[in-house]
Amino acid sequence: MNLIILSGEEAVGNRYRLTDHRAEHIRSVLRSVPGDRVEVGILDGPIGYAAVDSIDDRAVVLCCDELTPVPDPQPTVDLICALPRPQTMKKVLLISAMMGVRRLHFVRANRVEKSYFQSPLIQPQNQRAYLIEGLSQGKHTRLPEVAVHDRFRPFFEDTLPSIISGETELGPPVKLLPDPESDHPLYAAGIHPDGWLLPAIGPEGGWVPFEIELMERSGFARCTLGRWTLRVETAVTAVLSQIELIRMLDDRQT
Repeated sequence: MNLIILSGEEAVGNRYRLTDHRAEHIRSVLRSVPGDRVEVGILDGPIGYAAVDSIDDRAVVLCCDELTPVPDPQPTVDLICALPRPQTMKKVLLISAMMGVRRLHFVRANRVEKSYFQSPLIQPQNQRAYLIEGLSQGKHTRLPEVAVHDRFRPFFEDTLPSIISGETELGPPVKLLPDPESDHPLYAAGIHPDGWLLPAIGPEGGWVPFEIELMERSGFARCTLGRWTLRVETAVTAVLSQIELIRMLDDRQT
């Protein structure tokens, strides 16, 4: 647990009383005692340090006295992902939160099993634990927005254009379609550190030709993440990692 995530709803003044796995982590892993300081982040808020005010077998009380606002990650990344099997969905939720995704859109695809839409993970309250675990690991506090879209064509032809038209301050997004058969590297896609990126990750069996054609008509450009055919969670990690590398290289050149 790299960052102990706290919720503003738990606060009494500047103190937070923890009785769950976070308290156990402070007791058993960090082996903290009163007066020690631990790294904390307020959900959708600042990060910093809190002092252990008291600790016993029932609860840990933290006093937050040194917090700093955190700017939103750049570039802005909204991820589209064909709805995967539940165990993979857990990983995608965690990775997306860990690596700073702003919005996560799960969509139906031809090679997505209908039963996946019956998973309890479709419900927001069942996603939260995996998102917060990702925030803790990646030392972020901004909770990604998650939406599930059960119709492929209406999402790309109606929902997505409506979202884009409402985000005029960001400018048009760079739409990326990772494809193992492409030979165009992601770094040639025109990524800017302060831009808006919209990668779309397909299902385990890949997008079908109709889906690829529709996305290309919607402005998605094929690119490669490497020579390999990747699993969904690995492809998510790969595209976000390559975006981060491009951002870092651009920062060094400016």
